[in-house]
Amino acid sequence: SKATFLIMNRPKPDTTTYGSAIALDTQPPQRTFAESAAPFVAEFVGTYLLVFTIAACSLTGSAVWNPTAIAAMLMVLVYIFGPVSGGHLNPAVSVACGIAGKTPWPQVGAYCVLQISAGLLAGLASYEVFQTPLGVSPVPPFTFWDAALVEVVYTCMLCFVVLSVATARGNNPGNDQNSFYGLAIGFVIVAGGYAGSGISGAVYNPAAAFGLDLVGTKSSPDSVRANEPWGLAYAAVQLVGAAVAGLLFNAVRRDDATNTSDPSFEPSIHARMLSEFLGTFVLALTVGLNLVLKSTATAWSAGAALMSMIYSLHDVSGAHLNPAVTAAVVLSGRGKCSLGRGASYWVAQLAAGLLAGLVSAGFHASGPYKSEDILLEPKDKFNWLAVFGAEMAFTFMLAFIVLSVATAHQPESLSRQNFQFGLAIGSCVTAGGFASGAISGGVLNPAVSLSLGALGAVTGGHHLNWLYCLAFMLFQAAGGLLAAAVFHVTHKTEYRKPGTLLN
Repeated sequence: SKATFLIMNRPKPDTTTYGSAIALDTQPPQRTFAESAAPFVAEFVGTYLLVFTIAACSLTGSAVWNPTAIAAMLMVLVYIFGPVSGGHLNPAVSVACGIAGKTPWPQVGAYCVLQISAGLLAGLASYEVFQTPLGVSPVPPFTFWDAALVEVVYTCMLCFVVLSVATARGNNPGNDQNSFYGLAIGFVIVAGGYAGSGISGAVYNPAAAFGLDLVGTKSSPDSVRANEPWGLAYAAVQLVGAAVAGLLFNAVRRDDATNTSDPSFEPSIHARMLSEFLGTFVLALTVGLNLVLKSTATAWSAGAALMSMIYSLHDVSGAHLNPAVTAAVVLSGRGKCSLGRGASYWVAQLAAGLLAGLVSAGFHASGPYKSEDILLEPKDKFNWLAVFGAEMAFTFMLAFIVLSVATAHQPESLSRQNFQFGLAIGSCVTAGGFASGAISGGVLNPAVSLSLGALGAVTGGHHLNWLYCLAFMLFQAAGGLLAAAVFHVTHKTEYRKPGTLLN
């Protein structure tokens, strides 16, 4: 039977022993000592392997592929240990689960002790193997406060995604838990790794912060670094991110916060708007920070951010996270999203994009490329017609995929879970971003366009900056409108009235 994920995190478990699904009316069998100890051993072993992988990548890996390698390891470990212990592997995640009421505090404390111990051991082992000190610290020319903000935001994102995909009732209905949880959690590191590695080192885990910092000071106790408690400081701000994640989770998901099991429960419009704001902000900030650092993996990182947030929020607001997508869903009809709700989503999405642009501008002002403007305009030899064609085509593809995999009726299945929708939508951003990046930048989202317009305006963009921003937004809106029109033609069965046949 399908393994039940994160049963150790439920205040009133409706399943019993880890690694198995048992009927709700079945009395759980008595556990042996070995079975009771297994979750704690799993957290120690999993955290050790994760931190050792981070250390190895930092010392011998490729700067281009390190975030992807670490994300892959986290994804694998979560799938391995999720049915056993919940697969936290991170004190910040455990604390967030405690704040959200998903894990008892005594268990949180035990997990944190074991995770930090495993991180310290992994740090010592990596030093003995590689004979090279590591450590965590802000990446020059960025300051600690720049690094702290990145660590707070992406640790918060990681914890929020874990809570949303692994513990939320909407994502895990009784006896039908999802199987995308590990993918969503791992790909947070793809998003935050490329967005933050050039600012803070992209740690996002107190166990890794302590373990790597111990290694960094081991060989040079008399150096200046020995007097700088970066590991402790990083852990502190990561725990702040965990606390924020727990609070945001309870705000977005009142059914989980109030332990409501009513199947007719519907999120409020405020929860839906907060959902759209959070997802769009994370996406736009990820794009902005990648551009600030001149990352070659912007499309890969942005696609990962979108995928993780869609898996996290789809059952709250639909997780459009894009005004063009919302327009397509509204115009596709079928009662999927009313015009009034769509308008509220547009407000939340555009506000999130604007805020993300201003935050990105602050990092740009402190960064190594602060003398270079980040502008929305045709790239190199291309003209505005090429920009129109690229942005409309790939925004059409994005919106059309959302309509097809996230709003259309799916084939009959024993499970109500849809595994592929988030991966398909995120992959569209990756494909479109790489395909059109050299033409238009591969923005594909009016909220992200507004974000980059704000970034360009703050960093001294040309006098046509906002006009160019508006042009990008209109091109993308045209793609959303076209997607709705084509969907009406290609998915006629979606509009079939009950009891009638279509020719």
